[in-house]
Amino acid sequence: MSILDPTPPEVSVDWRPKDLEMISHVEVFQNKPAILKKVEGRLTRLKEAMTIELLSCSSQLPPGTDIEKGQIARGENHNGFPFLSLDIPQNFSKTEMYTYRTLFWWGHYLGFSMILKGNQLKTYFQRLTNTCNEPPFQNVYLSLAPNPWEWRLNQQYFVPVGDQQAWTDKSSLLDYMKIMRFHSIDDASFKDLDWTQAGIKFWKDMSPVCLG
Repeated sequence: MSILDPTPPEVSVDWRPKDLEMISHVEVFQNKPAILKKVEGRLTRLKEAMTIELLSCSSQLPPGTDIEKGQIARGENHNGFPFLSLDIPQNFSKTEMYTYRTLFWWGHYLGFSMILKGNQLKTYFQRLTNTCNEPPFQNVYLSLAPNPWEWRLNQQYFVPVGDQQAWTDKSSLLDYMKIMRFHSIDDASFKDLDWTQAGIKFWKDMSPVCLG
């Protein structure tokens, strides 16, 4: 489509064999509510565990940070796929952000992320520089996307934190930090993954950056 011609290309109204095959499948929609209920239950258990975990470090968190209520959000269409997310601890303002977000993105992954923004940002990046080659950070990625709400895992948006040369110069262009660990639903270990254990572990692993 030309930038000078905003008219979108015509879409064929004829049924393709693939169209007919897909609209005859009902199993996903029949099982979706029960599956998402299981996801919500796992996130709720993680939230309960985090409220206990956070008691010991509450004085190190930014003033006003929520460590009790948390927030479980649900959406139907992030780039075409449903999702559920949990934020705890969480602290959002116009200039500051300090949140630990767990994201289940249908068809993609379960991801644990620490999102940081504000007047301590340089300190967070300095801490990451000092620790990025430590064992807990070997399977952690740093977002280089223009904003913290890009979740597609590819080389354009995420780089391993251990690959310091790939992000050191670019990090100065960011007004936030998002570090993230991914558990692909295609991985054989996903079925037996303990979400609470994995979530607590990520928080503890990232504490040298977010708590100092």
